[in-house]
Amino acid sequence: MASSFQHRLVGTIILVAVGIIFLPDLLDGQKVTYREDTASIPLRPTLTAVAEPVDFDTLDVAVAEADAQLLAEPADTVDLTPAAPKPATKPKPATKAATKPKLAPIAPVIRPATVGESWSIRLGSFKNSVAVDDLVTKLRKAGFDAYRLPRYAQPGQLNRLYVGPNVSRDKLQAMQPKLEKITGLKGVIKKFDARDK
Repeated sequence: MASSFQHRLVGTIILVAVGIIFLPDLLDGQKVTYREDTASIPLRPTLTAVAEPVDFDTLDVAVAEADAQLLAEPADTVDLTPAAPKPATKPKPATKAATKPKLAPIAPVIRPATVGESWSIRLGSFKNSVAVDDLVTKLRKAGFDAYRLPRYAQPGQLNRLYVGPNVSRDKLQAMQPKLEKITGLKGVIKKFDARDK
């Protein structure tokens, strides 16, 4: 048998559901809707008046008359007698400044080298950030490029220890026995991601 508390609980749930469903519509008031006026596209373009047809026979006659008129006019006469020679002037020698345009020096654009696949050795993940910092300094003293992620210690977060990156996976595989002697950890070779934080 259901108790009175259960009846009250079910009734409350029903009232809340009805309020959630219907109350926003009642309190919303009059809704304003906007309609855009759009121009309808005609189904077929309207026909324009056709231009008068050209009579090519009369056009040929008009072109022939214009050509005959141009040919009938005498051409301008040109004086072909040699002109009196002018005294020779000595040309000025060109200066170096005039021959070479002055250009501002252009600074060379340094582009970062494109990186193909790079690899790094992941030695492990540790909760103790002080131990990871000690391992990083120990590996750097031994001549390895060691780093940790995240770069700065954050409480409650795992710290990952990496060696690398290197473009040659074979070189990293050759480093693994040396790293195991120094740290006692056997690492796993992973792809290097510069965006990793």
